[in-house]
Amino acid sequence: MITVQDMFDYALEMDLAHLANSIYWALLKDKVTFQDDSKKLQAIEFDEVEIKRLMEKNDLNIGKVNLFVMNGPDDWYAFYLAEHSLDAYRLHEELFREQQRNITRADRLMIHYMTFAETGAEECLYEHKKEIITYPAYVGHAKAGERVLYRVEVVGA
Repeated sequence: MITVQDMFDYALEMDLAHLANSIYWALLKDKVTFQDDSKKLQAIEFDEVEIKRLMEKNDLNIGKVNLFVMNGPDDWYAFYLAEHSLDAYRLHEELFREQQRNITRADRLMIHYMTFAETGAEECLYEHKKEIITYPAYVGHAKAGERVLYRVEVVGA
């Protein structure tokens, strides 16, 4: 049996804001408990207006850390996890002593499995995000169209 707790934890881990806030609303309204079978959620008539308000308020802190990608020379891209693009930009400038013109929020790439060249480990960036303690964080560089991340030596390190 998959419990409501299991579904809620999954929604939080994967930044599924609507699902997490829907479960949160159901818990607040005593429509379910964490121990209930998650199938019980299917029978609930959710208040979408209230759920939208909860999502905007963001008490669950979902989606605060985003993936940003900066294009570099020869089709290489630098990946960063940060709350704001400016944080990623500043970290890139600090680490590599180069200014970037283009930075793109690329959360859609978080679901893809990437291979980390140093370790050979393959994981999606949502999983990798859980291992990081402070943000912004440099994740690595990847060649366009490839799913291998390389950690580039930092200038002055």
